[in-house]
Amino acid sequence: MSQMGLHIKTGLDRTFISDLERGVQCPSLRTIFRVAHGFSITPSELLRRTAKSPYFVFPQDEEGM
Repeated sequence: MSQMGLHIKTGLDRTFISDLERGVQCPSLRTIFRVAHGFSITPSELLRRTAKSPYFVFPQDEEGM
């Protein structure tokens, strides 16, 4: 789905969606629900797929732990 398509389904700004994709913005719980609804999946499925994606890098805390 394109960013514009997701924008239409969720009402989220296309540039915000781009920032989410690039890891510039961190989504709120409300945003996670909106994006999941836009993809017609559950929020837990969205998180599971994100965690398994080869493009997802789990953020490190500031102390490098």
